[in-house]
Amino acid sequence: MERKLPVGIQNFEEIRKQGYLYVDKTAYIYQLVNTGKVYFLSRPRRFGKSLLVSTMDAFFSGKSDLFNGLAIEKLENQSPTYLNEDGQRVPWVKGPVIHLDFNNVSSETVEAVRNSLSEKLSKYESVWGKEEGDLTIAGRFLSLIENMHEKTGIPVAVLVDEYDKPLLNTFENQELNQKIRELLKTFFGTLKTADAHTRFVFITGVTKFSHVSIFSDLNQLKDISMRKEFNEICGMTAEEISNVFDDEIIVLGNILNFSKKEIIYKLAEWYDGYKFCDNVKGIFNPFSVLNTLDAKKFGNYWSHTATPTFLVKALQLADFNIPDMSEGIEAEEEMFTMYRSSMDEPLPLLYQSGYLTIKSYNSLDQTYMLGFPNYEVESGFLKFLLPMYFQNDASGSNGISSVAFSRAVRSGNIDEFIEKLKSLLASVPYDDSRLPEKLTSYENTYRNAVFLIFSLCGLDLKPEVHMSNGRSDAVLETKTHVYIFEFKMKKNGTADDAIRQIEENGYDVPYRSLGKKIIKIGIVFDPEIRNISEYKAVAF
Repeated sequence: MERKLPVGIQNFEEIRKQGYLYVDKTAYIYQLVNTGKVYFLSRPRRFGKSLLVSTMDAFFSGKSDLFNGLAIEKLENQSPTYLNEDGQRVPWVKGPVIHLDFNNVSSETVEAVRNSLSEKLSKYESVWGKEEGDLTIAGRFLSLIENMHEKTGIPVAVLVDEYDKPLLNTFENQELNQKIRELLKTFFGTLKTADAHTRFVFITGVTKFSHVSIFSDLNQLKDISMRKEFNEICGMTAEEISNVFDDEIIVLGNILNFSKKEIIYKLAEWYDGYKFCDNVKGIFNPFSVLNTLDAKKFGNYWSHTATPTFLVKALQLADFNIPDMSEGIEAEEEMFTMYRSSMDEPLPLLYQSGYLTIKSYNSLDQTYMLGFPNYEVESGFLKFLLPMYFQNDASGSNGISSVAFSRAVRSGNIDEFIEKLKSLLASVPYDDSRLPEKLTSYENTYRNAVFLIFSLCGLDLKPEVHMSNGRSDAVLETKTHVYIFEFKMKKNGTADDAIRQIEENGYDVPYRSLGKKIIKIGIVFDPEIRNISEYKAVAF
């Protein structure tokens, strides 16, 4: 009998009662309750945050039967987390819980957000009562917490899931975004006032808007997003996947004619690699792993669930160098962890949304190297960027196929692949209102477009390869050829100048012992014709 995979199910009670497979994260809940009270956790979308919050809801509601056989059962029975007024520890205390899911909060206007919050509070007020008078949303929230505590004698557990959804939905409208932030700041400021009436507070989101203004009054908030002990609180490790989904891995291996070890390796290549602090094991995307085991085939499941359009616009406005995402971006912690509301600073959003992750950490200068976590994210994100650079896609536009382009490159047919490259570049749209006097922006646009073309055609173009005498603009290795590229803007030089730069700096030297044919290519871009105006290739 085929076992049940919880694909798309984020309700802990449903998973346990309906017999779905479950990766046990309950020990983390016990740890949180015993070491603090008010927490914030940032993780990418579809990474298990909602299931974690739902599990907390069940725990604080005293539903002990749902935790049979899980780590927290033994921990809670041996040393209960709740300390009553007499100083006694009591296991599985059923207490009041406020669980607010912001995924479905309307955000068309500030009033729409306020009305959504009002509806959520009304559901609890219908059970616990509502104070008379014309109270604000924040006033009602405080009154509700106080009433629940007073009527039960047990402080309230407040669980907030995806608090930043209305902010992300309005990111492109900064005026509305600011008004919503002000409303949420007042709303969440209630939690500090209600501190004596709360047992536990846990807030999740994708981005750390928290440290700008929204939770500025909640100064006891403990951010565990980059704490090593909680790196694995969401997502799955290789060990967890192997232990919990052993049967499903074997089935997938039989279909693909792979061993279990090979399936684990392939799962890692596609979906592993997320790291939320330095020197830790990589975490697998749970949404993609479950979908792969369920569909019994590999695919871009997470990346197909929607990339925010504002992120693409932010990349454009920042004139962001797309190849850096593949090669690595060096940054200090505050450069990618602290939210900035400006559309021209996309790095924090790229990291917090899950498109970049920590690859390594340099303890000497305290800098991190960021990059794509895995194949799924890289390939899915680059494909999503196509409309940003091409009016048609690179898989069949203008009669140019990715297969034909790749074949020309691999065979060493330089004239053919340059002509195909020019045809694809001809479809790159430009915003003349922004770029006419920004030569570097034109150059970066061309570089990004060329990188996307090669990457999406299955060709691993390495940008800005460091050499002893400098760095080449790009290098591409195939089984039989090594291409060394130098790009110039027409105003800055000729194709001959580009070839001369390659030769004078010895960019080809590291590749001479490979036994492959080396081709040095100088390419000149002309902003006026918006394409390659000249190229020269020298082979040996």
